[in-house]
Amino acid sequence: MIRYVYNYLWAIIWAIIMLLLMGLPSDDLPNTNFFEGFDKLSHCGFFFVFTVLLLMGFIVQSKGRASKTKTVLLTLLITSVFAFGTEAIQRYLSSNRQADWWDIFADYVGIGMALFSYIVLHRKRLGY
Repeated sequence: MIRYVYNYLWAIIWAIIMLLLMGLPSDDLPNTNFFEGFDKLSHCGFFFVFTVLLLMGFIVQSKGRASKTKTVLLTLLITSVFAFGTEAIQRYLSSNRQADWWDIFADYVGIGMALFSYIVLHRKRLGY
């Protein structure tokens, strides 16, 4: 069990950081209006990194021999729940933040970029 958690440690840490940042009241965050759409770019980047870290955990856990289809579908399920969950936190648990469908779209762009990279670039190892 410890080894299992250890394989996903970076993804867990990143998820906690994401939850903290996306759950904070907007008054507590520094002004990030560098340009129009910076918020969406950060959503995309956060979820890209989160998806890559999850994929890395799956690869290490299976020693590189897991089915790509199973890995992609399981990662898509976990990241989708997390994307909708972060927006639900912003809508229902935060007093001055609001949920936005475009945030979820940006989340899925980051998820899609990471999954596409995995599908194209990852090769199974046949033996150790």
